[in-house]
Amino acid sequence: MANDNGPAVDPELDKALTALLEQAENEPVSPRLRELAKRLEAALEDARQRRDRD
Repeated sequence: MANDNGPAVDPELDKALTALLEQAENEPVSPRLRELAKRLEAALEDARQRRDRD
């Protein structure tokens, strides 16, 4: 479902992305990949906050 703030976050996708980000914290990954994971985490949190406001 989409709203004026963009697409809604699917709960299953949210759980999968959260698990992926947690795993990335525990794995030896490149600094670039770690930065991308942090950006994804921030975007996911922003989407959660928008969803909670609506």
